Amino acid sequence: MKKAFKVMNELRSQNLLCDVTIVAEDMEIAAHRVVLAACSPYFHAMFTGEMSESRAKKVRIKEVDGWTLRMLIDYIYTAEIQVTEENVQVLLPAAGLLQLQDVKRTCCEFLESQLHPINCLGIRAFADMHACTELLSKANTYAEQHFSDVVLSEEYLNLGVEQVCSLISSDKLTIASEEKVFEAVIAWVNHDKDVRQELMARLMEHVRLPLLSREYLVQRVEEEILVKNSSACKDYLIEAMKYHLLPTEQRALMKSTRTKLRTPASLPKLMMVVGGQAPKAIRSVECYDFKEERWHQVAELPSRRCRAGMVYMGGMVYAVGGFNGSLRVRTVDSYDPVKDQWTSVANMQDRRSTLGAAVLNGLLYAVGGFDGSTGLSSVEVYNLKTNEWFHVAPMNTRRSSVGVGVVGGKLYAVGGYDGASRQCLSSVECYDANSNEWSYVAEMSTRRSGAGFFNSQKLFYFSRCVPMDFFKSNSIILFSTFIF
Repeated sequence: MKKAFKVMNELRSQNLLCDVTIVAEDMEIAAHRVVLAACSPYFHAMFTGEMSESRAKKVRIKEVDGWTLRMLIDYIYTAEIQVTEENVQVLLPAAGLLQLQDVKRTCCEFLESQLHPINCLGIRAFADMHACTELLSKANTYAEQHFSDVVLSEEYLNLGVEQVCSLISSDKLTIASEEKVFEAVIAWVNHDKDVRQELMARLMEHVRLPLLSREYLVQRVEEEILVKNSSACKDYLIEAMKYHLLPTEQRALMKSTRTKLRTPASLPKLMMVVGGQAPKAIRSVECYDFKEERWHQVAELPSRRCRAGMVYMGGMVYAVGGFNGSLRVRTVDSYDPVKDQWTSVANMQDRRSTLGAAVLNGLLYAVGGFDGSTGLSSVEVYNLKTNEWFHVAPMNTRRSSVGVGVVGGKLYAVGGYDGASRQCLSSVECYDANSNEWSYVAEMSTRRSGAGFFNSQKLFYFSRCVPMDFFKSNSIILFSTFIF
């Protein structure tokens, strides 16, 4: 076939056996009906139907310019075409007209590779205009994931109100805070204030004000002149303030699109350092923003805590158990990164520090640890929906300072310190939630406690901690990397 098409293209270049001339603008292109019909459904319908073009010697294509049509006919004969920034915007619609799906797909792939915060909204509109559904979806996702940069572009400021509403109402926006959405709305309105200020309430309907901090609501939102000038915007502000006045357990009953957390597919990365010892247990919590390359303080723990288990579950960070400087504790606190607020949840049944913690099947597991006198083999599980802890099968070995993580739907407890023989462990156990059983797997070649546990997707636990009572160390670092 390749050789045959090569021969036919040579015949075409010599104008031999050509039986039709395709005309666009002032350009005439000699070709063979059978070749065009074989490769393009558009030409197939034209040359095999009852249309007058089926017998005409010259066929004019009005919708495509001459150079673009020549490129596409060359492609039909050679299966080769070069897509560039200069030609993609005319090549894609022309390929769509002639139903050359491979060319259209190549154009879409090229545009996808060019996605950037300054052009993704334009590419999204272009894809929508030409029914490129996959490119439309990719451009839309890109805009959601790069929202903070996209709203700084000229394309965003020149959007229509319907397009802005569609963007800011998405549950998938990747933002560190709802502040980004509010500021984006203000910037869009101020870009053409005389015309757009009347649209303020329509836009504010999609800003999730209840998810903003009380300080920001009072110091920024309430003071914004565009909000002050709109009674509807004031209503949204009152709704947000009422939300903050409600007890935590009642907020779930105040359901609206504005109280719903956004659930982006790709979230900004933050590293949280929670509590620790310096040299006594502390309440301090800090976050490292990888994009801004800086540390910043967030809400402190309700009480001093070090040697705690840390997990990220259901959009919340959990600090489980630990040591407050005097006692091993049963308390558990959860952190809401949107509200920058810690809340206490149900206590564990056992006191434990230097425990391992992980999430399996939507449940939080607290594994082993140290109760102040001995290492623990017991394992507790927290059910977020019922706010209750319950015991499951204990490990076969007592383990404090144990590395814990989940791989392949099973929970692993790696090494640790047994507290009895005063030695670190090389043994590893695996928990099957379906059978509620722990079983040993192959031992490590080295004894270790306070080990980090890592799989290919996520860092479950990382600490440098050993039983203080035995090793008399003077510093503790407990941190986990969470994505929210």
